[in-house]
Amino acid sequence: MNSLITTHEAARLIREHLPALSAIQCPLNKCAGRILRETVTSDRPFPPFNRSMMDGYAIRAEDIDSTGTFQITIQVPAGNPEQSIGPEAKNCAEIMTGAVVPADTNCVVPYEATKRIDEQHMQLLNPKAHTTSDCIHPYASDRPAHESLLQSGTQIGSREIAVAATCGYSELSVSKIPSIAVVSTGDELVEVSQQPEPHQIRRSNDIMIETALVRAHLYTQQSAHLPDDKDACEQPLSKLIADNQIVLLSGGVSMGKKDYIPEVLNQLGLKKHFHGIAQKPGKPMGFWTNDNCAVFTLPGNPLSTLTCLHHYVIPSLFQAMGQAVATTQRSVTIDKDIRARDDFTLFLPVALNSKSVATPQPTQNSGDLVRILNSDGYIVVPPCAEKTYTSGSSFTYHCWL
Repeated sequence: MNSLITTHEAARLIREHLPALSAIQCPLNKCAGRILRETVTSDRPFPPFNRSMMDGYAIRAEDIDSTGTFQITIQVPAGNPEQSIGPEAKNCAEIMTGAVVPADTNCVVPYEATKRIDEQHMQLLNPKAHTTSDCIHPYASDRPAHESLLQSGTQIGSREIAVAATCGYSELSVSKIPSIAVVSTGDELVEVSQQPEPHQIRRSNDIMIETALVRAHLYTQQSAHLPDDKDACEQPLSKLIADNQIVLLSGGVSMGKKDYIPEVLNQLGLKKHFHGIAQKPGKPMGFWTNDNCAVFTLPGNPLSTLTCLHHYVIPSLFQAMGQAVATTQRSVTIDKDIRARDDFTLFLPVALNSKSVATPQPTQNSGDLVRILNSDGYIVVPPCAEKTYTSGSSFTYHCWL
């Protein structure tokens, strides 16, 4: 392993050497979680008509008198063209939520604020309580026609889907999701369904990675397990690199005599951008690329794998897909003093007490899988010459997926 680089340098190298992903046309109902690659524009005003916000009666506010009585001349269901109540004073329309408010009315009174006298008459319970524009969503009050509503680089969720649908987009230009292979390594690992020998453990890093990817709307196309044998892993690793745009390797990248992965990647002709970051956990992480594939080598201890995946892999993939703003991080303050280092960045698990206050949840070490359950995410603790950050200090927080 060469000299260690900083976390900022590692993120920069990944960002600069991870190829941008192409755009594709995708049906609207398949766009959830993807990154938008076009501008979505309103094709007509929002809303496109004066819209009733309640079930009730559309009236002219100037017709209200002390008696509060009105004659019902028409019914206006949602989906019907604009109608008129007629010129006579104290006419009204029975109207449904979402319907077009008659052009000759200017106030909607909810059913619960009225009393039905007979089939053709109603009375306001409190005439003084109603005035012009009540319960009407005015034409074009949200947005005019031909205005940009969603920008390229936006991650598409339920709100964005609704806006695009309302504007008539049956499909959108979005970033193609990269083909991803997840690879575990290690002779000590056995299948989840297998009873381990005393010297063995069940595989969990690979399924942990795949689950986090799914929650980020990224998906694994291939999974594999490689032994701690250089000759045995070279051919399958070569094929995985040829068949996928992204390969995520967990384990086999440290300084042990059987940590062959970096050597094999070099022999396969990939370019090493770094191998080793001044961080804890996850110091042995590396990054290799060729013209078609990027390989992230994640250290095998569970917390190291999980942290590097969240801090580097998932954000960089979304950057390559064109995401404008990261959505999984924010600023929090800590409620306890914490120890720092003057040479390493620390990724410290924390539990959120509120949206902006976090309690440190240190683990025993990077192999401590169970204590991770006490945390909601982690904070980035920069190197500090004094080696202590006091309660109330602010840090960038990343949530677990």
